[in-house]
Amino acid sequence: MASVKEIIVSTLPEYLEAIAELAGDSATQTLWYRGSRGADYELVPGLYRSSKSTIDLLRDEDEMLAQFRARSEPLSGADMTSSWAALFVMQHYGVPTRLLDWSENAFLALYFAVSLPDPKKDNEDAAVWVLDPAAWNSKSFPGMKSPGRALHADHESLEPYGPGRPLDNMATESAAIFGRYNNPRIAAQRGVFTVFGRDKVPLEKMLDERGYPETSLVRLRLPKSNLATLSEQVRILGFRESMVYPDLVGLAKEIAAERNLS
Repeated sequence: MASVKEIIVSTLPEYLEAIAELAGDSATQTLWYRGSRGADYELVPGLYRSSKSTIDLLRDEDEMLAQFRARSEPLSGADMTSSWAALFVMQHYGVPTRLLDWSENAFLALYFAVSLPDPKKDNEDAAVWVLDPAAWNSKSFPGMKSPGRALHADHESLEPYGPGRPLDNMATESAAIFGRYNNPRIAAQRGVFTVFGRDKVPLEKMLDERGYPETSLVRLRLPKSNLATLSEQVRILGFRESMVYPDLVGLAKEIAAERNLS
């Protein structure tokens, strides 16, 4: 069993150095990133944070998906001709799903880790998780040619993860997948995902318990004493609310944040 590797990152140059080193260790040099305001916050999607049984949660997902597709068209204008497409839109607008957000942009993940206030975690370290999607999928799909790869939602290998799948025919492990750029937020955030099957175990525990490659998931821990400086540096680089949320909500958040009113 491999425990999650952790690297302490206190400054922006150290962050860049860690990312470059991890990319160099990857067979494809393609990494995904997820910022977390709490360093010890488990890597579990919103739907699976509930204490309900998995079968009840999958039923909830089916019902929410049907309701969202029926009512959202005049509000979003997004393409939701497939259940996968609708699931991606739901995720980006806050409906709990089996999807866990990642980004192809390392600085965007850093923004999410250090720039979003959370009173419950003000005295905690933050983190940027780094996923090697090819290495992860090489374990989740043993028959996939090494070094594996992330999959698009219409790939036949993802049928056991699809919305509406019966519990007894659903995959167990989680998979790294590309989303559809069918709304402005997912495009701006370079959104990619891990999709969970019937197992609610957090990704970091999956790695620890099930023989995933050690380099497939790494935590960059950001000490709480450095978060304010890192947040200021990320904003100087241009990562601000209206860039991350390219809509009126994002603009409003940015205007307030510039005056320390958010």
